[in-house]
Amino acid sequence: MPTSGSSAPEGQTPGGSTPGVWARLRASLRGERDAETLYAYRRAGAQVHPLLDAAERRRFDLTLSGQSPFAVKRHVGLELACAWNAFALQTLGDKMLEADEAADPATVGFVPPVTFDQVQGYYTGVQRWLGYASQAAHDPTFDLPPGTLPARLPDWSPVEPCPRPHLDAMIAALDAMRLHAEAAMHALEKATPEADAARLARLRGQFAEALSQASYVVGMYTPQASPALHEQIEEQAKRAIEGLYRVGQLISYPALLTEPGRTSGQSGQKSAQPGPLARTPLPGEPGFDPWVMTDPNNVGTLRRNHDAQRVIAEMWALDPNPAASLALWDDIRRALQTGGAVPARHPGGQFVGFYFCTPYCAIYEARRPLVIGDTPVPRGKRFTLECAAEGVRIGYPFKREVVVGDFRSATIDYCDPDQPPPHDE
Repeated sequence: MPTSGSSAPEGQTPGGSTPGVWARLRASLRGERDAETLYAYRRAGAQVHPLLDAAERRRFDLTLSGQSPFAVKRHVGLELACAWNAFALQTLGDKMLEADEAADPATVGFVPPVTFDQVQGYYTGVQRWLGYASQAAHDPTFDLPPGTLPARLPDWSPVEPCPRPHLDAMIAALDAMRLHAEAAMHALEKATPEADAARLARLRGQFAEALSQASYVVGMYTPQASPALHEQIEEQAKRAIEGLYRVGQLISYPALLTEPGRTSGQSGQKSAQPGPLARTPLPGEPGFDPWVMTDPNNVGTLRRNHDAQRVIAEMWALDPNPAASLALWDDIRRALQTGGAVPARHPGGQFVGFYFCTPYCAIYEARRPLVIGDTPVPRGKRFTLECAAEGVRIGYPFKREVVVGDFRSATIDYCDPDQPPPHDE
């Protein structure tokens, strides 16, 4: 039954220039992959540099007022640490693309599979850390689950030895990370009062170790290294980058050095966030509303729809982890509360409406980079929430997903638990 206001994702056509025929042929013969997606990530991630600069300026303003860098508020420290992580990963991805272009200009626009996977891993991380940094900047109650920081780098590509352009990129990224970390450490030292001298000394020691590793690698490096030397430099470079990545987070948020462990919630669930936003009640708890995630502008009509009533009830009855579904919803609520998201509207001003599948959640638009659950949502993108029991009774998994993209008008789906999803029929 067509329902006014329901929407579904719309496919997107890749944009940008097209490599020439000869470049495509060479790349095909070498088994290289089209890097169009990576270049799109690179363009989008360029915002990391002004974001990091703005975060550093905010901390500088705080230290001018006499506040110790070791006593900054948690959300400020989280913003800086997450911005550093985004900067480091963006730098690694950019340098790898640049190194591949320089090493093989005849196939610019294509990269070896190992390079594609490595760079994609970096840029995917950039999206996540940018979202976290932006949320921390706008929401003083924002927090991360225990153990998130200091974070580790994404895994290195499983290939031995690594391609020569990868090593060139590691050295270039190491230099850029070192320069930024040195400047941040210098500013931190100047702002630290005598009362925090002991903690500063501890941080200095870890920073000095990371710098020593970086200097050692740069001293070993030569672009014409033999295969044996190349392999030794590669291992040293990986350790140096990992060390700088970690210590950069400590410089950004020095409280990570001594922060005691915080009690997490139930296994696999987010800990309760501080602040005025209360957790949404679970099924069986006082105040639970089965329509809580449904578009508020259409929930009245949907409540009177017998088929919608049935599938909403089935959705909750068959959801193996309602707490996980409501944790995603609480992330959306927090984004709405802090101005990070708003209900999406058409150019004429009317609301876009709700998603075509359960829980018939509204379509929202990100006003700043967000992270809903583990899904990054870039600024300006539309998103919604799908929790569907379609096909669950015949063996299909329960679907719980943050849907990001463009949306078009669609027929409402009643997500029958006894029928397979449409694409599997």
